[in-house]
Amino acid sequence: MNPKSFLKMNPAQPFQVMYWRPKQISRRWLWAGMLASLAGLLAVEWWPQQVAAPSPELTAAAEKADEALRHIKDLRIAQGHRALPKLDPSGSHLVGPSMSMVTSKLGSLESKQTSINPNLAAVVVRWLEQAGVEPGDSIAIGASGSWPALNIAVYAAAETLQLKPTIVLSVASSQYGANSPDMMWIDMERQLRDAGIFPESFAAKSASLGGLFDRAAGMTEPTREMLELAATRNGIPVLDVADIEDSVGQRMEIYQNASSDQPYAAYINVGGGSASIGGTAGNACFSAGVHRSTPSDQEVPDCVASRMLTQGIPIVNVVDAKQIAESYGLAIAPAQMPRVGQGSLFSHMTYRRPLAAALICMTWVWMSVTVFPRWYLRTVLKLRRLVRRPNASTNALPKQVEWMV
Repeated sequence: MNPKSFLKMNPAQPFQVMYWRPKQISRRWLWAGMLASLAGLLAVEWWPQQVAAPSPELTAAAEKADEALRHIKDLRIAQGHRALPKLDPSGSHLVGPSMSMVTSKLGSLESKQTSINPNLAAVVVRWLEQAGVEPGDSIAIGASGSWPALNIAVYAAAETLQLKPTIVLSVASSQYGANSPDMMWIDMERQLRDAGIFPESFAAKSASLGGLFDRAAGMTEPTREMLELAATRNGIPVLDVADIEDSVGQRMEIYQNASSDQPYAAYINVGGGSASIGGTAGNACFSAGVHRSTPSDQEVPDCVASRMLTQGIPIVNVVDAKQIAESYGLAIAPAQMPRVGQGSLFSHMTYRRPLAAALICMTWVWMSVTVFPRWYLRTVLKLRRLVRRPNASTNALPKQVEWMV
């Protein structure tokens, strides 16, 4: 029959859809196989295993940061400092007051609490490795008194990688940072060096007053005297700057004079200093992490970081502790001091390979039985016959029957 005559005989339904299903396979079998495959897939997806990713440098940096954090805590307790549970639930004694004579601006309490984590030192190590920094290289650091825990993380990473830092600080601090007049970051740095946790070469070359225009503009004269006294009692020269541009120029001169023998492998900024990173506008251009060029779609303010980039020096921006913690699986504002080794840098989640292999084998067998049921039935019957085949001793007649015969 040709197609035309077929269409004339069946005008209403020219084509008939046919579904193929192998014989001797019930719907229960199909449903059971489908549900078993879905259950196995969900088990593989929702039941991963945590695999450790050992790295001596990451662990060493975190342990060094943990040692420094605990030393500052013990020192503050010995000085009679009391940690307020509402501000410092982990009892680290590294969260400063909401307001003091040396407080320069507002700050995020949750971010400051999140920054008190020794594992952030491992993050800085990873960033330095991504920037191409190798052991023994020289680096430049612009640190702020607003983030004492992040400063410790940077120092610990530099010490672990045996780097040669040139450090310039800003003395003042935002809320909840190192803004206690009797224990500012410039004091903590000296205490950590005196304890032998960080080497003497980690002493800052100079320090600005910080705050507005990097010279404590708008602060009272007693406040300016307290900031200058903090630098003087720790033996650090104070930068006398007129404005931000002057501060950037003086900082660059300090870095250039200290790097006459070896160029810098990276510049590390900590916090949101106007001279170091360009303040809030600069941090909007440079998120936390490694940067090798300035963004073309944004206007980058003149600062040390932008000038370093023009010289081909990558920058590592250590800012926004909450964002860093979310990116690397660290706790947000932990109620207890985190242990060394926590976070995605030290381990990662992966599928359980034996479980995945078992699921693949099960699915393959089920599909094979579905597509080739007769072959499997013949195979099963042959195996049953082999198992039930009587052996020679079974076919032999009993001795009593032989005697009777």
